[in-house]
Amino acid sequence: MQKILLDLLGISERRSILWRSPCKVCQGFLLWRTLLGVDAVTRYFDGLVQYGEGYDHRIHFSGSVETGDISITIGAVTMEDNGTYACSVRLRDDPPREQNPKSVLQLLLVAPSKPECKILGTAQYGETINLTCVSHEGSPTPTYTWKSFNVQNEPRVLPHTQGQQITLKNISADTSGFYICTSTNVVGTEFCNMTVSVVPPSMNIALYAGIIGGVVAAIVVIGIIAYCCCCRESKEEDYEMTLLAGFDNISTPEQHSREQEDRNEPSVRRMPPRQESTGEDVENA
Repeated sequence: MQKILLDLLGISERRSILWRSPCKVCQGFLLWRTLLGVDAVTRYFDGLVQYGEGYDHRIHFSGSVETGDISITIGAVTMEDNGTYACSVRLRDDPPREQNPKSVLQLLLVAPSKPECKILGTAQYGETINLTCVSHEGSPTPTYTWKSFNVQNEPRVLPHTQGQQITLKNISADTSGFYICTSTNVVGTEFCNMTVSVVPPSMNIALYAGIIGGVVAAIVVIGIIAYCCCCRESKEEDYEMTLLAGFDNISTPEQHSREQEDRNEPSVRRMPPRQESTGEDVENA
């Protein structure tokens, strides 16, 4: 088995891959397939070429099969193309025998993608949190290392510096700072960083105070609206009563005529009753 490392500079740059097989053939039948695959990658028989599912327009023979070069080139490679490929050859004049396919191990080299960093847990005093770092692409599988700096941007020692996840226990204000994860393989390196800010549990009081303040403000607003509505209804009732009183002061034509007649009648002055003199008054006079 030949082990061939195939360099791919980033998964987005779909480079072609070339196998150089030691197999030689003049005329006959040859087959390329993956050891884990059911279908063939490609077949060749006396000038007729067939392609397996998913390989059409992606694979072709690099040289001249008639002259013995049965190397193939696969384009637009993906991580799914990783694996071991076997080449089987049967010449026209070969006697019946058990086939002994030549195999080639294809190892696609892909630089790590930018890792995704997360904080799992609540960053409060006394809690335990996990910092995770994952590159979703990369071949071979990337390794992960961690570094940390305090809030003054000074490096500090971590209890664990390897792996996709590190655990920080019984965290405090000293845990706050910057954490950098580096994802590395033989092709390249990528990193991500995150900021951890540890707060005391009492910080939740501010949240509750904000909620209570919002509720109180809503109650005050509702009270003001209700008061304005009541004042408006009171003013409307006063206006209606004033309007009704005005209607009561308006006299009908008959009432107006009688009032006019009463004003035209001469006023009769009443004299005090005259007292008659008695005989005693005359005698006294």
